[in-house]
Amino acid sequence: MSLIAACGNSNNNNSTNGEQGQNATNGAAQEGNDLREKELVKLNVVMMSNDKEDKDLVVEEVNKITREKLNVEVELTFISYGNYVQQTTMMLSSGKGVDLLPIYMTPLATMANNGQIIPLTKLIDKYGQEMVEAIGEEYIEAGRIGEDIYGITTGRDLAKAYGFEMRKDLADKYNIDYANIKTLDQLEEALMIIRANEPDVIPVVPSNGELVRNWGWDTLGDDMTNLGVLMDYGKELNVVNLYETEFYKEFITRMHKWYNNGLIMKDAINNTENVGTMMKAGSAFGGFMNLKPGFDVQETRNYGTEIVVSEIIPAYKTTSDVQMATWAISNGSKHPEAAMKLLNLMYSDPELSNLLINGIKDKHYVAIGEASNGQSIIDYPEGMDATTTGYRPSGGWLWPNQTIGHVWAGNAANYWEEQTNFNNTAAVSAAYGFTFDSSKVRNQMTASSNVVAKYHDALMTGMLDPEKALPVFLKELESAGIKDIVAEKQAQLDKWAAAQNK
Repeated sequence: MSLIAACGNSNNNNSTNGEQGQNATNGAAQEGNDLREKELVKLNVVMMSNDKEDKDLVVEEVNKITREKLNVEVELTFISYGNYVQQTTMMLSSGKGVDLLPIYMTPLATMANNGQIIPLTKLIDKYGQEMVEAIGEEYIEAGRIGEDIYGITTGRDLAKAYGFEMRKDLADKYNIDYANIKTLDQLEEALMIIRANEPDVIPVVPSNGELVRNWGWDTLGDDMTNLGVLMDYGKELNVVNLYETEFYKEFITRMHKWYNNGLIMKDAINNTENVGTMMKAGSAFGGFMNLKPGFDVQETRNYGTEIVVSEIIPAYKTTSDVQMATWAISNGSKHPEAAMKLLNLMYSDPELSNLLINGIKDKHYVAIGEASNGQSIIDYPEGMDATTTGYRPSGGWLWPNQTIGHVWAGNAANYWEEQTNFNNTAAVSAAYGFTFDSSKVRNQMTASSNVVAKYHDALMTGMLDPEKALPVFLKELESAGIKDIVAEKQAQLDKWAAAQNK
């Protein structure tokens, strides 16, 4: 494979360990197709999930495969959602406790520019061909920062739609036509019905303090802070400060009204529970979510109560979406070649993928049918569900490649083909393929991110009055250097567009 040439420049200064890793052999046998390490290598794999009691049993089965094929043993560490960014950042900064991990909720470019992860291009050329074939060269390229690939996106929904998930029992009880809710005005009418008739049910709950992450803009790199975006699904290459747009003001004004009318959970920003958990407990009606094919089936399975969805923002695709969850190799890894071999296997071996995502057959799931990809349609064993199983890690979307594995009951037998079609038919941002290099405005990015953390979620959950808080927010953003960020993004985007003849 010859990777596509980069369209921009990057000021990464983290090549030393990465180049050493790419040039080292680590004692690996290089003759023929033998990818086995000459000496047993142990690799630390970190994943976002809550620990489950049967994790060690699953790891035993995983290691039977990896020892035979690679002479590698896996040590698997689960970190909860709320602690993931902080703990993985500490691991990557110290260089200890992690070889492989998914980069999530932190921009890939930030990790690359900080020298916390290594360049992968040479390793992919040498050991990652099955991975490239499984994911597709287009999506491999989305992990490029400057001259090198730094992260490999996962086999999942690589576009996004947005809308609202809700309990089907209450929607049916009050004849809420959820399939035809297409606007916030229509959603508000439904929520008011719940508020009037179910006093013990919170109409809208934020998951872990976050109500809405995105509502139709291209973040150009970081959907947690939105520092310089393209509005209207990225149709035009005009970078703006999201927070000073009329769109943003209207949205947070509506959320403040909802909050005052009792539609949004009080003290929403401090909620540490997932909306699904609260729906199952009967205390919540629903919450905003990014959607994909089969999302209602997934949520119903995960929380044990029937969930339905209303799609309000149709599917579109940005570079940020593809980079949102990317597997990378730590700069502290002593065995980068073995790590790439393992990563390649995780993307291409259905048996290994099924173990990591679904657990052990006939213990954590049973086969009940045949999927179109040659794998099985599966369900929980009788008497077991998501809350009682001994192994239910984070959603399969964050593992390397769920699309080579089983399909859960409730989805169509060709579910993975449906997901591929979702990715391929979504509207595409005009900036798709562009990655922002923040190195020239690093201080402004840090300062502005701190300001966003201070105001944005509180405004989006309706807790702050926009008439009072928004002007202060904008003033502090300006002092932090948001204009410099917008200008630098625009300059880089213009240069990229010229090279693309856009």
